[in-house]
Amino acid sequence: MQALVSLLPDPYFQMVEDIWSELETRFGCQHVYARPKPHFTWQYADSYDEAYAQTLERICLGQDTFEIQTDIITRFSEFDPVIFLRIVPNPELLALHQTLWEGLQPFWKTPSLLYQPGEWVPHITLSMNGSGWCNTAAARDFLSSQDLRWTFEVDRLTMLSLNDGDTWDDEKEFLLGPGLK
Repeated sequence: MQALVSLLPDPYFQMVEDIWSELETRFGCQHVYARPKPHFTWQYADSYDEAYAQTLERICLGQDTFEIQTDIITRFSEFDPVIFLRIVPNPELLALHQTLWEGLQPFWKTPSLLYQPGEWVPHITLSMNGSGWCNTAAARDFLSSQDLRWTFEVDRLTMLSLNDGDTWDDEKEFLLGPGLK
């Protein structure tokens, strides 16, 4: 599997790492899958043809950096084990998402349609526990007591790949905007 993401900048990268550790220690919440670096996901697929990189580079060169904000702790549904920090959709975020979806379509194999425009919920996953033994209500209460209203700049995209050891590798990074290389 490959995922196009934006890794979180510091200090939020470390804050999410700390939250993951706290949720595991206090509430038994563990990720179902190999835990990647703190990020939010633009799209993912079983695989991308290597030619995607040239198109993604072109898209990123034409895209200015922009700010995003987070706002609330929530879940996709009452029965969904994923607890996440919602990213407030703004015009820049949604426009880049649409451009990425359309631009990378020729290069993917079996994309997740949950990430298509109109379905995508931009978010930072804080807990993804499928075993049912995580105390999600207590975890949500704990998270709701934290100051998780963050604002940060998106200045790059990263393609992650799940390797044979079931861990995520940074395959390639793409900086937004001209002259940032």
